[in-house]
Parts: sequence; structure tokens; C-alpha cells
Amino acid sequence: MAKIKEKRKRKISVKIGGSFLAVVVAIELGLFISLYLLIVNTWVREEVDSVVAQGQNHALVLSGDFSAETIEHVVLMEEGSSQTAIVVQDPYGKTLKSSQIINSQMSKHISELRNETKSKTETLHYHWLGDKYIVSKSSIQKNGKILGSVYMFLSTNQIQKMVFNFTGIFAVLVVITLFITVLAIFYITRTVARPLLKIKSGTEKIAQGDLSIRLNVDTEDELGELAKSIENLAEKLEFMKRERDEFLSSVAHELRTPLTFIKGYADIASRSSTTPEAKAQYLGIIREESNRLTQLTENLMNLAQLEENEFKVEKHRVLIKELTIEVVSKVTGMFSQKKINLLVSGEGNFYANIDFIRMEQVLVNLLMNAYKYSTEGSDIQLTVTPEKENFKIVIADKGEGIPRKNLPHIFERFYRVDKSRTRKTGGVGLGLAIVQDIVKKHNGKIVVESIQNQGTAFIIELPYS
Repeated sequence: MAKIKEKRKRKISVKIGGSFLAVVVAIELGLFISLYLLIVNTWVREEVDSVVAQGQNHALVLSGDFSAETIEHVVLMEEGSSQTAIVVQDPYGKTLKSSQIINSQMSKHISELRNETKSKTETLHYHWLGDKYIVSKSSIQKNGKILGSVYMFLSTNQIQKMVFNFTGIFAVLVVITLFITVLAIFYITRTVARPLLKIKSGTEKIAQGDLSIRLNVDTEDELGELAKSIENLAEKLEFMKRERDEFLSSVAHELRTPLTFIKGYADIASRSSTTPEAKAQYLGIIREESNRLTQLTENLMNLAQLEENEFKVEKHRVLIKELTIEVVSKVTGMFSQKKINLLVSGEGNFYANIDFIRMEQVLVNLLMNAYKYSTEGSDIQLTVTPEKENFKIVIADKGEGIPRKNLPHIFERFYRVDKSRTRKTGGVGLGLAIVQDIVKKHNGKIVVESIQNQGTAFIIELPYS
């Protein structure tokens, strides 16, 4: 089982190495074969040209003086060579002189060259690999009259021996090159495949729920960047999982508490012994808890719509002053309970294309957020500022503020600055996430500025259209 697993792990390295090796070997063999053929053919051609040139030179000498003495002298020049031979014949094919005894193969070549053509002054036979000789025929002519022929023979033994030795050298070079290539590819594939195997193992752990992975891929390339991205993804997933668990715990608590209150006070209010005054008090508590439950349910529904991209924004031409008036009227009663002053400033006498209900939801959420963390008798400022291309809405309080380390996460879903806040002062971390999504769907942006123990300001910037 372990061997099968190891085989699977090496599969990608085998694919990479095999493909790379096949391509490189094909290129190298192509280059080697081309170079080999070029060198061999060039060298053989030089030998052939040398034989042809010798025959032509001898024919030229005999054309000037086709006497027995000159023929003897020409043949004598080739008798000392072990590789070449010369045969001089008259026009009728009779051998006048030769540097060695003419054997059957030489006779065959001479016969073939004589019958090949009468019009050519030079003809050539050379099949160095299969024949014993390379043969050239040069005609001896004078004043347009053919006096005879010179046949030059070059033994192919030396050529074959040289080609064989050369082939051996090339074969050794090919083997050495392939060996070095295999080593290089093995190193490259291990260098590439090892990080890939680590990444694969890491992603499998993530799929199994283990988010505390460290891939330890330190390469400064795309694989290193991929490994870092996966590690960052695992960290974010771990954070989201932790926040989700806390969120579910908070939601369960938030749902259980109002339901418990509603059930309990409904039972008490339904008793015949309960006084009208007590019933009114209990019904007020039931109403308050029902409102809290309704708000929580709406937030959860909004979250589900945002997750499924079904959160709709329907823009209409809206007078911003009407929006601020509506928002102020909704929060004034609540603000009066803590004697908080809501100060509205700025010009709102301009129009913008927005979703009135969604933007009202945003401003009410931010104002109630400021209300929760503001001290009794303090001020909350709502400022509307029209600019050239956009307009700004700023909600600023003088409350407890937000620690600097928490500011980057303030708009994340399920995030709460203080995990220990009670249901009286803190929600489940959905309000600001929903606010940011609504603003983004209006092609705007929202930022937060805060100094701990001095206050917080939420700045919304929106386009007019």
C-alpha cells in the first residue's frame, strides 16, 4: 500500500521528467544525427573530389602526350600508394597500363563506367559503404578526339575505418550527453515536483479540515508564491471557521434568549392571578424581545442574500435631505433614553440615485452602533457634504473608540471587537459587514477612523448617480 502511495506521489515528477526527457532527447538526437551526417558526408565528398581531381590531372597530362613513356610515368606515380590505383585504357577498352593487377571488382566498375555514357568526359561510381572502391573515369582527349580513359580507384577500407571510428566517438558523446541530460532532468523534476507534492499534501489536509498547515516551500518563484497563497488561504479559512463557530454560538444564544423571555413572560401574563399593570409590563418585554428577534432574523436573511448575490439595490432619484430627516426621526426616540444629542449639519438639498431603504438601513445601523458605545449625555454628529463628483456622509461619536489592531477587521463578517460584549451592547458581527456591502453596491466606499477613548467616525463616500 505504501509503495502504491509513493508511486502516486511520484506520478507528476515522472510525467514532467518523461515529457522533458523525450523532448530533449529528440532534439539532441536530431542535432547529433544531422551533425554526424554532415561531417561524414563532407569528409567522404572531399575524398571523392580528391580522387576525381587526381584522375583529371592524369588525363590532362596524357592529353598533352599520350605516349607509352608518359603513361608509364603517370602509372608509376600511383604505384607507391596503398589506397589508390590507376588504370589507363585506349578508346576500345584495352588496358594499356595499370598500377596494380585488375581484380574482378575493378573490372566490374570499369565495365559499368564504360557503358554508362559516351558523352561525359568524367563519370563517377562511389558507394563507399557497400563497394570496395570509389571509382572515377576521366577521358583523355585531344582536338576533340578521345584517345583513351583514366580510371582512378580509391579503396573504401580506410574511409569505412575512419567512419567507424568517428561513429564510435559520436556514440560515446551521445551516451555522455544523454547521461548528463538525465541527471539534469532528474534534478529539475525533483526541484519542481517536491514543492508540488508539498502543496498537494497541504491542500489535502485543508480538504480534511486541518487548517494549521505550513508548506515550508521557500523557492522564490511561482511555486513559492502559490504555496504562500495556500498558506494565507488556510489562515483565512481558519479565521473564518473560528469566527463562524463564535457566530453560530452567538446566534444560538441570541435566538434562545428572546424566545425564552417571550415564552416565559407569555406564560406569566396568561395567568389569571397576574395584575393588569404586570401584564402590561410583561407584554412590553415580549414586544421588545420580538423586535430584537425580528432584527436578528433580518440580518441573517440579508447575510444569506449577500452570500448568494441576491441582495438587490434599486436606485431612485432621492433628495438627500429627505433621507437624513427620515433617519433622524427613527433614532431620536432611542437617543433620548441616554440623553444623547444628535447633531445634523451640512447641506442635504441635492439629489442622488440611491436605494432609499438600503441607505436608510446603513445610516440607522451606524447611528445605533454609535449610540451603543457612546456615554450618556454625549454628542453624535451626522454630517452631509456635497463635493464635485461624490458626496460624503460622516457619522462621528465621542465614545470608547476602536483599538487600532481591530480596525482592519471591523467590516469582516462575524467580527466583533470585544468577544465578551453582552447582548445589550454587542450584536453578532453582521451589521457593519452588511453596511459595507450595501455601500459597495452603490459603487461607493466606507472607511473608519477611530482613536481609543476619544471616538469613532464612519465616512461614507457615494457617487451622485
